[in-house]
Amino acid sequence: MTNELQRYYSELREKNRRLLEKRIAECEQKNPRFRSLANEPGLVFKQLAAGKLTPAAAKSRIGAIGAERRNLLISMGLPGNYLDAIYTCPRCQDTGEVGEPRRLCACALKKQQEQLLSGSRINDRETFANFNEAIYPNDEQKKQGLAMKRFCERYVASLPSPEKPNLLIVGQSGLGKSFFGNAIARAAIEKGIPTLKTTAYQCIQTILDGIETRADAITPYLSSDFLILDDLGTEAMVPNVTVETVFRILNERTAANLPTVLITNLDREGLFERYGERVASRMIDGALTAIVLLRGDNLRTRVR
Repeated sequence: MTNELQRYYSELREKNRRLLEKRIAECEQKNPRFRSLANEPGLVFKQLAAGKLTPAAAKSRIGAIGAERRNLLISMGLPGNYLDAIYTCPRCQDTGEVGEPRRLCACALKKQQEQLLSGSRINDRETFANFNEAIYPNDEQKKQGLAMKRFCERYVASLPSPEKPNLLIVGQSGLGKSFFGNAIARAAIEKGIPTLKTTAYQCIQTILDGIETRADAITPYLSSDFLILDDLGTEAMVPNVTVETVFRILNERTAANLPTVLITNLDREGLFERYGERVASRMIDGALTAIVLLRGDNLRTRVR
């Protein structure tokens, strides 16, 4: 469980604890009998430990205390369980984990997805579910789009350990590259995979800001379980920064076998011209990278 999730559940338990304390105080103010009832279970267990009560008698007495408390609550027009422990998720009792060995509860998986989406550049419009083949101007491009959708869905299904960890999506503007990048990211997060999606421009800008403030800005790009780097080739070409940053991201993520998606308008020649052989050869290494080339008319210029 991430530190962010642990903090969320700690705060959730504290909030529910305070709510229960508030309810107890309200009931005790209205009827002092609640205060003595709250103390009686402790006295019963002391008597049990001292041998003054049999287990059966202790169990019977605890049941009677609970029944009296429920009856008092009902007589006040409140639910009989009004003073029971409060859990937002009764299944995991607000710990975020269930079972043996411990695993994330469904509520924790949902919260994890929300946290990942809130901190990303991922929207809820460009998804596989919202794929619309009617946007394509001809059958050939429609066939290509459908094949791309199936390919991307298979890639997500293979995460976090696809046969080839890297995916390079190449094509001119307006062919749906960013749509598929977002759809992949959204599906990966829904699968529970921590995903970082950003643009190459923002990545390099973050690195430059980190250099200025002496902050460790590159680590998230190196260590994220899944990285999607969009608009590769639009970032500022800063000497001794841009090419070295892209190289380090590719090199270290490949060495760690962490999946990475690169999306670019640049063709093979453009990649070599911009980044040099050392970097470009890694981008197009067929042993590690699945390469998809999109062709056709610019979908953004179509009148809808």
